[in-house]
Amino acid sequence: MQFYCETCGKEVLPEEGTVSWIDEGSILRDFSITHKNDQHHNCDPKYVGYIHLNFVTGISGFMKFNEVMYDYWAKGFTLQNAGRLKKVLNQIGLYIWEKQNKKQ
Repeated sequence: MQFYCETCGKEVLPEEGTVSWIDEGSILRDFSITHKNDQHHNCDPKYVGYIHLNFVTGISGFMKFNEVMYDYWAKGFTLQNAGRLKKVLNQIGLYIWEKQNKKQ
């Protein structure tokens, strides 16, 4: 399983990426996987919440990310573009599953 940057379309390794989203007051939208901004990439949007991709590709980090999302909704935030969040969660879940199966 490989990740691809939603901004530039190139492969994103877990250690060089982020899961980002736009936080507009009480609305969360546009979840995506992008490169972190560094000397090689300028893909990560500036006006978003984010979490490092390397963190969420581990089981405990993935669970923590889900807890963070739950906390947003418990505070009354609404979700737009639910399909984009589902796509990100599916990609990460598949990555974790493949990583675990390679160990066996």
